[in-house]
Amino acid sequence: MRHCFVPFIFFFFLNCSIKSPEFTITGQKTALEQQVLGSYQHLTDNAIVTTSARSAGDGTEKEGVQQQVILQAVQNQKFNRDEINELKQEKVVGENNRGYLEILPTSKYEQDERYSTLVDKLVDEENRDRRIIYQRVLVMNRLAREEETGSIFADMQIEQSAPGTMVQLHSGQWIEKADDSK
Repeated sequence: MRHCFVPFIFFFFLNCSIKSPEFTITGQKTALEQQVLGSYQHLTDNAIVTTSARSAGDGTEKEGVQQQVILQAVQNQKFNRDEINELKQEKVVGENNRGYLEILPTSKYEQDERYSTLVDKLVDEENRDRRIIYQRVLVMNRLAREEETGSIFADMQIEQSAPGTMVQLHSGQWIEKADDSK
């Protein structure tokens, strides 16, 4: 009788596995990143709803004007997105390590005045719009300095860029963004 249970017990332990619990440790930076990126996403995805709700609810003219400026920045970014992406693919502009576009002069940029004027205008507009949105995110999260979140914004912009675009590492080195799908 005793020998009947041995194979059963052996079989039972073979099919049982002990799995240790998984622990995820999130540091302060990760929590800050999530908070900042969540605020940024909320602003850009819901700019119209946010503007309407806050303007109507609070009644202050200053807040309404600020919300209109943010809404205009988000809309302007969407309007210029295709041209910016094209310039990034042409490697005329890249994402720097502070979360802004930077001009990377090419022969076409240096030789064609109309082209360089267009590039300068688009980069200036995009960086102005980013600055407006970044500042609002800082205020929303009660953060004192842009330096605290600059690398978060830079990482976000680099992540959203297509493979093949130029990006600046935290060290300052410029590289072509690799294709993550490989």
